[in-house]
Amino acid sequence: MMGFRGPVQYIHHQANTMTMMEVANSNSPRDPDHPHNWSRLKKLSFIAIVSAKIFVVSFASSVFGSGAESLAEEYNASKTVVLLGVALFVAGFALGPLFFGPISEVVGHRPPMVIGCILCAILQIPLALAKSMVGILVCRFLAGVSGSAVLGVGTGMVAELYGPVPRAVALGFSASMINVGSTVAPVAGAYIVERYGWRWTAWVTLLMFVALEPFAFFALHESSPKQILVAKAKRIRAKGNTANLDITRTEVDNGHGHSLGQFFARHLSKPIRLFYKEPILIILTVHLTFVYGTLYLAYQLVPLAFQRRGWSVPASTLPFIAMTLGTLSAPCVTTIFTLTWYKRRFLKRGGTTVPEDRLYPMIAGAAILPVALLWFGWSMSTHWFCQVLAGYFIGVSVLLIFLTGIIYMVDVYYDCANSAVSIHVAFRSVFAATFSLWTGPLYERLGVEHMSSVLAGVAAALLPFPIIFLIYGGRIRSWSRFDNLKN
Repeated sequence: MMGFRGPVQYIHHQANTMTMMEVANSNSPRDPDHPHNWSRLKKLSFIAIVSAKIFVVSFASSVFGSGAESLAEEYNASKTVVLLGVALFVAGFALGPLFFGPISEVVGHRPPMVIGCILCAILQIPLALAKSMVGILVCRFLAGVSGSAVLGVGTGMVAELYGPVPRAVALGFSASMINVGSTVAPVAGAYIVERYGWRWTAWVTLLMFVALEPFAFFALHESSPKQILVAKAKRIRAKGNTANLDITRTEVDNGHGHSLGQFFARHLSKPIRLFYKEPILIILTVHLTFVYGTLYLAYQLVPLAFQRRGWSVPASTLPFIAMTLGTLSAPCVTTIFTLTWYKRRFLKRGGTTVPEDRLYPMIAGAAILPVALLWFGWSMSTHWFCQVLAGYFIGVSVLLIFLTGIIYMVDVYYDCANSAVSIHVAFRSVFAATFSLWTGPLYERLGVEHMSSVLAGVAAALLPFPIIFLIYGGRIRSWSRFDNLKN
């Protein structure tokens, strides 16, 4: 865990007699600038604005799909071509984090978040006014690239605020917005398109971004302890007339004074170096990518299943409400688990813990998911409520796997969490971008029942991995050069 040493008062009163090396590496657990010591209101407002931005970007990723039929009719294009608008947005999620994640560990978390949100918001304007299918697809891809800054950086920002116990609660809430936003979008989008047309999916997204910015201006602070130290060192250097002193260790770590080639080798390549050297990260990415892709497939599978029952297109999206309730229930489960069993174990060990203690909700979710998928697929001939209830448990299980996996990833790779999450987001997004394209024809061939069975089989095959991590995770982490506890 990142820790600061030395009395903060010493910095304030004797900065002129200290070297910049000492200034940048001496601080106190009582330092009010450290994110752990922010006031409760400051922390809660920060988490709220980051979570809201995650929600809006996730909403933007899937709301476009609601207008696929009207868009295809307007431009005389196939539905597959139109759905590229969803796929390219998610493909943008794959490219952006490889840049935004490691850069945020160098320049701080706030700049990539702010720049990414502004660009994503601006791109909604040409999207809404576009006159060609090519223009629409280009805008969607660029919006995905810029919006990915929120997904690649937001998790790390929230993780900086707390110690092990409350961190899981905060991460559970903010990370759940990824799935809540993309689950709410089809329901809202169906009614927006029916009443106002597909272009208003972009206008509504823009309005949501604009509504957040006044709050973000006041609530979105820099949360990187490294960057807080660098800013403090620069202020002291300016006041003490010590500008000629050597660059600080923290600034060197952040890449100042390095050539472009050295900077790339050290920082921009870090996510890739992490991925191919870390078996935990590889397996987590495979598992979380599958459940993420399953959720995106549900945006097609659920409406089609209920349209087979004779429901109208807008009405067929209403079962997403049950799935959304499931995605909201999962953070409650992880919170209760964290504040009861996990906290007792944490205190029993004298205030220490291991990342594997987080995994029990993930194991529960991995056990529920294949059952819920089979339940959904093979209840077509029963009362509609039975299938809606299955959708609720799909939402719960997907989020239990997803949230616990992200929290476990952050615990293992805490000091380079943004790089770890970024490479995970990149691979997850590449898969999700193509998932709905190749599974659509497969669904038409297999039907709801057999497609759900295929997904359930894959989910069952992935079930052993969190159990293996629970038993052997410590040994696997001992091989790592990036494991936080080892370092």
